[in-house]
Amino acid sequence: FTFTNVPTSVVYTFTMEITLNGNNAITWPASVKWPGDTAPTITDGKTQLFIFVTDDGGTRWRASSLVDYTN
Repeated sequence: FTFTNVPTSVVYTFTMEITLNGNNAITWPASVKWPGDTAPTITDGKTQLFIFVTDDGGTRWRASSLVDYTN
């Protein structure tokens, strides 16, 4: 993923919903920082919600997740 056209001079947030099916994986940009510096484990066939917040125009994203919702 690449996050572009991020507004500056404001706190910006967005939520992404993803459902993986099969042998999929997500590679996060280095600018994404997770709690404990560890990206969440995701499960194929389940729905994942990812929340991202930046206050510096996207130089650093703080991220959180809600994972493994049943479809």
